[in-house]
Amino acid sequence: ALYAFYLPQFHPIKENNEWWGEGFTEWTNVKPAAPLYEGHYQPHKPDPEGGLGYYDLSKTSEVMSKQIKLAQQYGVEGFCFYFYWFAGKRLLETPLLNLLEDASLEVPFCLCWANENWSRRWDGRDDDVLMAQNNTPEDDLAFIEYVSKYLKDPRYRRIDGKPLLIVYRPVELPNAKATAKRWRKWCRKNGIGEIYLAYTQSFENDDPRNYGFDGAIEFPPNNSAPPDLTDQITPLSESFEGKVYDWDIFPHRSDNYTVPDYPLFRSVCPAWDNTARRKQGGTVFAGSTPERYQHWLTNALIDSEARIENPKDRLIFINAWNEWAEGAHLEPDARYGHAYLAATRTALIAHQSRAPKKIVLVSHDALYHGAQILTLNLAREMSESFGYEVDLVVLAEGPMIDEFAQYAHVHTLARHEPESKAAHSLAAELKLKGANVAICNTTVSGPFARTLKENGFHVVSLIHELTSVIEQYSLHDSAKIIASSADKIVFPAPLVQNAFETVTGSLENKALICPQGAYKVNRYRTLADINRARSELRAELNLAPSARILLGVGYADARKGFDLFLDVAETLPKDRADIVCLWLGHQEPWVAPDLIARMESLQKAGRLILPGRVADTDPYYAGADVFLLTSREDPYPSTVLEALDVGLPVAGFKDVTGSTELIAKYGGQLVTSFSAEDLKSAALRALVTTGDKTREDIFTRFRARSDISFRGYVHDLLALAEQGPAQVSAIVPNYNYAHFLKDRVASIENQTHPVREIILLDDGSTDNSLEVISDICAASPLPTRFIPNSENSGSVFAQWLKGVRAARSEFVWIAEADDLALPEFLTSAMAGFTGDDVVMSYTQSSQMREDGQIMDETYLAYVSDIDPHKWTQNYRRTAQEEIAYGLSVKNSIPNVSGVVFRRAPLLRALEDHMDHIKSYRVAGDWAAYVHLLAQNSGKSQIAYHAAPLNLHRRHDSSVTIAKFGHNELDEIRRMQDFVASIIDVPQDYRNKASGYLQILRQQFQLDMADAAQ
Repeated sequence: ALYAFYLPQFHPIKENNEWWGEGFTEWTNVKPAAPLYEGHYQPHKPDPEGGLGYYDLSKTSEVMSKQIKLAQQYGVEGFCFYFYWFAGKRLLETPLLNLLEDASLEVPFCLCWANENWSRRWDGRDDDVLMAQNNTPEDDLAFIEYVSKYLKDPRYRRIDGKPLLIVYRPVELPNAKATAKRWRKWCRKNGIGEIYLAYTQSFENDDPRNYGFDGAIEFPPNNSAPPDLTDQITPLSESFEGKVYDWDIFPHRSDNYTVPDYPLFRSVCPAWDNTARRKQGGTVFAGSTPERYQHWLTNALIDSEARIENPKDRLIFINAWNEWAEGAHLEPDARYGHAYLAATRTALIAHQSRAPKKIVLVSHDALYHGAQILTLNLAREMSESFGYEVDLVVLAEGPMIDEFAQYAHVHTLARHEPESKAAHSLAAELKLKGANVAICNTTVSGPFARTLKENGFHVVSLIHELTSVIEQYSLHDSAKIIASSADKIVFPAPLVQNAFETVTGSLENKALICPQGAYKVNRYRTLADINRARSELRAELNLAPSARILLGVGYADARKGFDLFLDVAETLPKDRADIVCLWLGHQEPWVAPDLIARMESLQKAGRLILPGRVADTDPYYAGADVFLLTSREDPYPSTVLEALDVGLPVAGFKDVTGSTELIAKYGGQLVTSFSAEDLKSAALRALVTTGDKTREDIFTRFRARSDISFRGYVHDLLALAEQGPAQVSAIVPNYNYAHFLKDRVASIENQTHPVREIILLDDGSTDNSLEVISDICAASPLPTRFIPNSENSGSVFAQWLKGVRAARSEFVWIAEADDLALPEFLTSAMAGFTGDDVVMSYTQSSQMREDGQIMDETYLAYVSDIDPHKWTQNYRRTAQEEIAYGLSVKNSIPNVSGVVFRRAPLLRALEDHMDHIKSYRVAGDWAAYVHLLAQNSGKSQIAYHAAPLNLHRRHDSSVTIAKFGHNELDEIRRMQDFVASIIDVPQDYRNKASGYLQILRQQFQLDMADAAQ
């Protein structure tokens, strides 16, 4: 959590347009210094566009409300207020009292007693004292009694549950240890309990225990011994007697922090320049930039996480939020705008994306069954694809423990009851380490789900059991516990939910249907691969090339219908010696003697093959001819998904599994009774109809389903857990870019922010795009859909609309087929969506030649005529500002591939204004952006990330390079006029728009008179 030091002075107050006040009588009517040397800038003035402006904190809490909203929008959680107490006299307390009395100001806060004498110097020295301290034992008690009203406030910040009280300089107290002891005793006696005492290392860097304190807080730039640059600058005034130091030493030192042997909270400082107070004798730290500040803050985040175990106690302080008179403020100013705030937010979000997120999975045991294998693959996918640190709790032992340990920290409760003291201790420990969400697999885990809930977890329960299993294992009580304890309950199919609710009653808003998808992608993806697998499998099994294989997979018990599988094998036609039944999976150790005898007889007759459990099942699914689902009851078998994924038709029983719909729709034969004879007949029918075309048809149609994928399933579970990454659909419009497609899709698959789905669009390509797209859909680990046009639509924007309509995610990325993206693109772009008002977020783009060589690292030169500085820094602006100060001149967002959109407002803009957008040949994307931003321009916002993470391919045949003429120039003029018609464009930007037209006329040698016609 970031806490900014907050000064309750009433500044900056505007007086006669130039004069600022400090909120204290001796300091009103003090004019800040003019620049003292080249590159120095004073006064710091509020940002006229989107800043807080000039304010007076003494009036109402309205200003503080705006400050709180702005701070929290950019990741600053709370404020550390300077508190001024002089032997009972309090100064500048009005803002704090307003906060205390206004419960609507929802901001965590703490106090720092600025326990120095107030002097005219404002630097801790005692020259010309204005207000003096008078420390006595009686004053100690009076102080703690007075501030206790703040310490008791529910918004007050605590460390380890203790209110945090900070003293600026405990060395100024006559006996700091005695003072600390008095305070602690008074707080224990008067209902506050233990307190956490810390001090700022503004002039000292002692061990806080020397003062009887608990911790210390860095306080840059004080007490830092920075390099002196004074001799390297050229003063603009001969009377300059100040000091100039190198600010960059702070981020540089943070690369190798020294770690003390006492609790220390890091601090960062955006800048420092007190010449507003000290004039020619001031102190300046030169060289601060938002990028270097972000680097420093990033290091502080990494260090804090490494040293402070409890995530709730990880604090970093910023000096300061609003110390305008010393040039140390995060509040937007006229020079940098929101850049330091944006750097703060970017550092936080980037750190959060790098730092492993924590999640708890629960498996009822570690035996090789479907639910446990699902848990294993959840752990794998969450750790490898989503970057989670997984803690996996196993309630009973089994042989999968070592496999679980490949992807998770495994904890076993095999010797303890799931609601025992040991179970509660484990849950509390996992919570303390930063996990907040648990996904509990199967009904058996119900009691431990309740334990997790009682320890503050958000619990999602996955239910797979049908009626007979609930009856067989007496799971009624466990089901009812889940119904009352879980936040969300996930079923793979309505059949499973209905069975569960017969025990629990209606689950109302807790229940959701979420098919899991196949967690394993078969490496045999094409028809040629499948035919190769057929040959290899028969050779390995010593079967004739023409042999037909009926495949069964699972733990060979009665519920899976292993006896029925043997029945089928025994009743196969005698004239079909080419048919063999093959079962993959363990057999129960207590298999009945009669089954053993039947198995041995069938094996001897060459009708049955029992390889046992095998690690690599791919060739069996790909090489078999029919999948036999003999289960008497099976909620949503992964085996069916794996079969259909390689075009293997399924024969099974109707209405005994949640996959009935899939089997019927995509490739199967279903019979109504548990009859081996009927199942055999269904299998034989499937053998007759199975051929290359049938298999290809099955896997092509099945893979096109957008709602069945394991990546999507994990996305959905994390969303239900209120923790997963925002879901993004990547839309890839293509027309004759077959040779770029595979690299483009690979750049989407490799994003550090996982993509929810890929939607491939083809607009009637005449090259081999369809063949390449087919290969991509077969091989991609992501859910991938293909939406073709048989004829070219003539408009890429019609393709945009088609893709946006088809997308299932809250956010969409229109990733043009010929462009590329660096792996961090999506993470950085998504960092801009910090509030519901942000409708689009984009990054800087590099310009790439057709052969992939970079021709320009950025588009900064292209937009320099609008503003030479705006696009060098991250920013977040209102839509109105973005249109008026950028899009009024030209399309300042040069490539749609560099943009992520909030889907709903983009869909509205495209549907409502498609005719206008399509009326432009070169400016349609510009028109789309303007329509999107103009929907609610007073509220909507746009975010920008300055790193060039999108690679825009520029083709020699593109309109802007080879075919720019009068029509294109007229489009740009029309767009400028359109923008001016819907928004008030400042005159200087109208002039820039005219200037841009003139530049284009000269660049493309267009006669002005002809252009006017």
